[in-house]
Amino acid sequence: MKFKEQTKLHKILFLTVLVVFCLDFKISYAESRGIGMKSINSKPVLPIDTGTYRALIIGNNDYSDAGGTWPSLKTAVSDARALKQVLKEQYHFTDVKLMENASRKDVLLALQSLSRRVLTNDSVLVYYAGHGYLDENTNTGYWVPTDAKGHDHTSYLRNSTIRDELMLISSRVRHTLLISDSCFSGSLLRSGVRGIHSNIGTDQYYKKVAMKKSVQIMAAGGVEYVDDDYKSSGHSPFSYFLLNELKSNDRTMLSLSELSTNVEKAVANNVDQVPESGVLHGAGDELGEFVFIKVKVKGIPKDRVKVIVESDMESSRKVIVEDEKGDSNFKTDILPIPTL
Repeated sequence: MKFKEQTKLHKILFLTVLVVFCLDFKISYAESRGIGMKSINSKPVLPIDTGTYRALIIGNNDYSDAGGTWPSLKTAVSDARALKQVLKEQYHFTDVKLMENASRKDVLLALQSLSRRVLTNDSVLVYYAGHGYLDENTNTGYWVPTDAKGHDHTSYLRNSTIRDELMLISSRVRHTLLISDSCFSGSLLRSGVRGIHSNIGTDQYYKKVAMKKSVQIMAAGGVEYVDDDYKSSGHSPFSYFLLNELKSNDRTMLSLSELSTNVEKAVANNVDQVPESGVLHGAGDELGEFVFIKVKVKGIPKDRVKVIVESDMESSRKVIVEDEKGDSNFKTDILPIPTL
C-alpha cells in the first residue's frame, strides 16, 4: 500500500475514533450534568399497600314535599361539604364526588357510576346526610331523598336497595365504608359493634387489617331521631364530632374502629343520641378495617405543583407553582447545557 493511501486511511480511522469518543463524552456529559425535567408522581407512596381512595358524599337540605311531611334541613349540605374538604386536603382521597340535594334517581345513578369505576384494591367511602325513616310496622328503614312525596314509601330509598348497591361495590373493592347521618340509620346494621383489638394502633395492626376485606357501617344513631344542628355549629352532632376527630387526628393511620369509638363517646356524652357501628351483613366482611391515611406534607396544595426541574450543575430542585390567579411563579438561574 502506498504511503499516501496509508496516511489517508490513518486519518479516517483517527477521525472516526475521535467522533465516537466525542459523541460518547457529550452524551455522558448531558446525562450527568444536563437539566432533566420530569412530571411529579401524582400517586404518593403510602405506608400500607392500598389502591385509590374514593368517596361519594351526599348532603340533602332542600326537600320539595308539598305536604310538609319532610321539612328542609339546616346542616346536611354543610356537613357534606366539610367532609369533602377534610378527605381531599388531609387524607389521600383523590376521587371524591359531592352531591347536594339529590333525588332518588340521582343517588342510584351515582352509586351505580361509582361501582363501575372502582378497582380491586380501592377503599370506598359513601356518606349520606339527610332525612331517614323507619316503618315501625315492617321494621323497614329508608333514606329519604329530596323528591320524596309524603308517606309514599316508593319515593324513598329502601335499606335493602342501599345494601344491594353497597354489596355490588364491596364485591369489587377491598374496603367499603358507609357513614349514614340520618334518623334511624342504625337500621342498616345487622351485627354488633366490632371490638377493639389488643394491638390496635401499631403498624403491624394497620398492615394486617388493611390486607383483609372490610364492609363497615358507621351510623349517627340506632333506631332513633337525631339532631340537625349542634349548638349552632352548622353541623349535626354526629358530623360535628366526626369532622373534629378527622381534623384533630395527628397520626399517620387511623382505623374505623378507633374513629367510631371516639365519635360514639363524644356524641353520647353531649346529646341524647348514641351512634352505632358494625358491618354490612352478608357482604363478605373478613374482619379487615377501613384505614384513613393522613397526608404528611402541609403547605402548597399538590394540585398547584406542576413540574420539578432538576439541575445537577446547580445541585438544586426548582418547583413551578400556580398561584390563585393561575399565573406561574418560577425563577431559576440554571445555565444552558454546555456544548463541545
